[in-house]
Amino acid sequence: MEQKHQTRWLAIIAVIIAFNVALSYVVKIPVPATNGFVNLVEAGIFVAALLGGAKSGMIVGGLSGLLLDLFAGYPQWMFFSLIIHGLEGLVVGYFGFQKQLLSQVVGLVVGSNIMVIGYMLAGTLLYNWTAGVASIIGNVAQAVMGLIVALILMPIFKRLPQINLK
Repeated sequence: MEQKHQTRWLAIIAVIIAFNVALSYVVKIPVPATNGFVNLVEAGIFVAALLGGAKSGMIVGGLSGLLLDLFAGYPQWMFFSLIIHGLEGLVVGYFGFQKQLLSQVVGLVVGSNIMVIGYMLAGTLLYNWTAGVASIIGNVAQAVMGLIVALILMPIFKRLPQINLK
């Protein structure tokens, strides 16, 4: 029975990652200062983390970010995205999974700040301090857009009995 549950969980996680990468690939806004882009990857990370917890959030976050950068032609960001979005999903899931609204808000805020600060540091490392600082506004916008989309999608996913990440 446990094997069946693990297989089901893995299949759902894989579908969420695929959907998240596809959605984020279609909706992307280039940011010339950092040779990166703003997208909706946070939406899938937030949904997976809030519905499935820290492990689900970390896996969806890390793999969605890595695969999106690979497919979108930004390989220099892949491993940064793996770590940054993975940590973001882990934190959102840890604070937000099946908890009260205040705990979910804390998780979303802390996770979003991890993403913004992480990409600022990564932009500084890859390019320069100016590029890192320039990425802040775009990444805050990305977090807010992802949150809005996640808030729209969460009630839909909660009503689907077959989407059970735990």
